[in-house]
Amino acid sequence: MRGFKRSRRILPGEDLDLVEDFGERVKNARRRLGLTQEDLARQLNEKLTVIRKIEAGEFKPPIELARKLERFLKIRLLEPIDETELGMPGGYSTKSKTAEGGISLGDLLKKRGKE
Repeated sequence: MRGFKRSRRILPGEDLDLVEDFGERVKNARRRLGLTQEDLARQLNEKLTVIRKIEAGEFKPPIELARKLERFLKIRLLEPIDETELGMPGGYSTKSKTAEGGISLGDLLKKRGKE
């Protein structure tokens, strides 16, 4: 299959998310390399509008593009999702969220059982 480029698939357990300041990191790294937004877009074979929106924080790049940006700019944009915070399997917490101002599923079930 000529011209077909296989992208790396995300494996189970490899749940990643963008860092909060991804746009600033991209902008700072690009400037550090002395590149314009146009230069970066050309180097990555992306549209200029995509680079502009990423830097402004208006567009979250897909994982594949984030990885491309990481490799080219030598920065870190992706981080593992903290399963403990999400309450995902393997990250169960016995602590009630009410102390943090929230409500836990257990709290909801207790309340529903009283009604």
